Amino acid sequence: MKRKSLAGLAAVVLAAGTAVSCGSSDPEVTSDGRTVLKLAIATPTWNAGFATLAVAEARKYFATEKVDVRVSTFASGTQVAQQVIAGQSDIGLMTAEPVGIGREKGTRLVYFAGYYPKWISNIQVPKGSGVRTIRDLPGKRVGVTAVASSGTTFVRTAMKMEGLDAATVKFIPIGGGSEQINAIKSGKVDALGLWDTQYQIVKNAGISLTPIPVASTAGIFGGGFAVKPDMLKKRQDDLTRFGRAMAKAMVFAQANPSAAVRDMWRLHPESKPTVSGSEDTVLAGQVKVLQVRLDGQGVEPGHDRWGEMNEKAVTATVSFMRQAGLIDKAFPAADIYTNDLIPAINKFSFAEVRAAAKGAQ
Repeated sequence: MKRKSLAGLAAVVLAAGTAVSCGSSDPEVTSDGRTVLKLAIATPTWNAGFATLAVAEARKYFATEKVDVRVSTFASGTQVAQQVIAGQSDIGLMTAEPVGIGREKGTRLVYFAGYYPKWISNIQVPKGSGVRTIRDLPGKRVGVTAVASSGTTFVRTAMKMEGLDAATVKFIPIGGGSEQINAIKSGKVDALGLWDTQYQIVKNAGISLTPIPVASTAGIFGGGFAVKPDMLKKRQDDLTRFGRAMAKAMVFAQANPSAAVRDMWRLHPESKPTVSGSEDTVLAGQVKVLQVRLDGQGVEPGHDRWGEMNEKAVTATVSFMRQAGLIDKAFPAADIYTNDLIPAINKFSFAEVRAAAKGAQ
């Protein structure tokens, strides 16, 4: 995977508050006593798949847990991983590929809470495309959010597993939002290398898509919130409080997804689609995107445990990366994840959060 310069990338700050430095080796603390946590996420634009982050801010879950979370957006998981490794961000929300590859290259990251309980990348084609199978991809144009995105990596991986040369494909960066939709509608691409919520956004725009069969990724772990090992040791309490706020946000969003989307619109007005139709219709489409992300999170009634990662699933992910040639040798799943913080993260009343969410607007 090629490394790209991070210079010039736009950052979006989610939380307000003047930070006061506590010393070069200590975390920043705001004037009202909240610990600053810098979070990098991989998305070209704010969308409903990340509405739970807005919920955690808007519903004061971050504030209650005494953390001031400052979110920066980047075009790819690779760039997110680089941010964390370089110490520019404390936490990275990313898929498994950059973490697995980094582990092999000596830049280890560890997941402390899951966010993508299943593999999220796949390949789909718009109506009229001549692509029917992976073997049809050579010579075609594949739309991706960014050349260094996890979607690009997955397309390369799928082709390699079929014995094909990914260099025969032209990857077209189509970003997100209206730029992405216009590129697809105008016929600039023959296939797409995106992920679950991105595909739902495309479908909401009235674009018909057909999935392309790929070597099975069923039952494998997709990724989550990762940090450097020393961060896990030194700031365990901060990470636990961050995780608890996110768990509350997940419970809230599951109980009232419409209110969660509206929270995102209020904090990030640019995330509200400017399409024809009533606001209720637009909201319904955004709720579909959010529900894709909520699926399998473990926050529905009767499953009060968010963020826990399954050893078998993580092991299967490592095995998949080895078979796909993303890493040269398999390694123990425990090298890249821990559930040690999960019990404390889930130490709150799920019922109280659900009850508060029911009447929220």
